[in-house]
Amino acid sequence: MMQAFLVMTKDINEELLNLIRALDSPKHVIFVHVDKKTGDFDKESVIKNSIHSDIVFVPRIDVTWGGFSQVRAELSLMKVANSYGTFGHFHLLSGEDFPVKSNNQLDTFFEEHPNNNFLEISQRIPNQNKDRFKLRYEQYHLLQDKFIGRKHNVFKYIDFASCYLQRYLGVNRTRHINIQSGANWFSLNQDLLSYIIDNEKWITKYFKNTYCPDESFIQTLIAETSFVKTLYKEGKENLRFVDFYWKAKHNLTPRYLKLDDISLLDDKSYFFARKFNIEVSDVFLKKLKILENYYEK
Repeated sequence: MMQAFLVMTKDINEELLNLIRALDSPKHVIFVHVDKKTGDFDKESVIKNSIHSDIVFVPRIDVTWGGFSQVRAELSLMKVANSYGTFGHFHLLSGEDFPVKSNNQLDTFFEEHPNNNFLEISQRIPNQNKDRFKLRYEQYHLLQDKFIGRKHNVFKYIDFASCYLQRYLGVNRTRHINIQSGANWFSLNQDLLSYIIDNEKWITKYFKNTYCPDESFIQTLIAETSFVKTLYKEGKENLRFVDFYWKAKHNLTPRYLKLDDISLLDDKSYFFARKFNIEVSDVFLKKLKILENYYEK
């Protein structure tokens, strides 16, 4: 069964090209969303790094961290990939992600789990700060996409002041839905991916003008559907290794992996990891190619 890889990247760099080289396989199609603010780029410089896989570029969105534009970029990838053909699973990755298993290992595992979906649903995010989590979705964040992003500027304070005012006035967008959350990175089968696409209007209604909707819109959409029963290990495992640390107050972020993390290649719990820089992914790529040759024998 073919596998689809949905890659969201801020720009075209060597790290992205290493990711494409690692995933290159006759059984893989790689769909790439490049942030629109990056401007023009040479598509051929990307395509030439793939010998076997088709590289498909999807309509571009100007993506702002924490805004609904991130959801729109994901949906752009999903819609193009879903219409492209039949796939066993669709794997959402960032340009700083990398596989930690060979293509043969990856293909075999997902072919053995055709009816499973790999998506985190947990209390990890709300447990960091329950009140701030409620503010993400109960009230309208009208400035996030246009003026804020990751910035701690005057608009951010205006935005949160507006949310507290909305709360005082009784505004609550989540009265009729069961908000769930988890990591946005996933490996989903075609049934669930099609369901998400078919519910784009619902997603827009409840998650446009919210904060970090990419970490909640799929989890909430399927919360009361039969798809919950398809989640691998009850939504506790999305097969991604991420090691978070507090970069600043209210800024929990993944650390960049080191050469010592090469042991991930032997850890059966993970198939992908983040974040990678070019020096570390170079080493992982060489090791993965050795593994690929081993499993082909």
